[in-house]
Amino acid sequence: MADLRTSFVTLEDASTQAALPIHKALEGEAIANKNAHGALVAKDDSDNFKYLEIDPAGALKVSMGADYACLSDDGEDSAGSATYVTIATITLTADKVYKDLEALVSCFRDAVFQAIWIDNEGDPGEVQTTLVSGVRVGAGDYNEMVHFACMEFTAGSTGTQKLIIQGKNLNALSAMTATLSIKEMAY
Repeated sequence: MADLRTSFVTLEDASTQAALPIHKALEGEAIANKNAHGALVAKDDSDNFKYLEIDPAGALKVSMGADYACLSDDGEDSAGSATYVTIATITLTADKVYKDLEALVSCFRDAVFQAIWIDNEGDPGEVQTTLVSGVRVGAGDYNEMVHFACMEFTAGSTGTQKLIIQGKNLNALSAMTATLSIKEMAY
């Protein structure tokens, strides 16, 4: 039987208790079969080592772009309506988490708007959940911007999933517009 090298705890193969050398590990090299110190704390999508980057001021560069997708729609009901009509619609992805609902609604006359999540649209098991109700506009306040930073929900697992803004005029018909946006989380 061959003699094994002297074993140091941080350089030991846990399954055989054999001592292992520290390998040189350079940025871009594959992680597999490397016994390197933990100074390399990141890896890329190809399982290669990736050094953390800093900007000229020494601050760590962080990208949040891959964490969510911004979805939005805007629309208008030019005739106005005394009953709720859909003005803006976003089609959602099943089982995705949604956050940060925002809406800008507008009308020159008194109107009320609501945001509704539709689970299984058009199916016998359709469920409509009112997320926001009673957003009002009227004389002197023709636009209303709402942002619900703490609102979060998970779209249903089956059927068509939608987020809509509906509006109706209260005392006289007038055109209504709405812009709707929400973040679809990547996880």
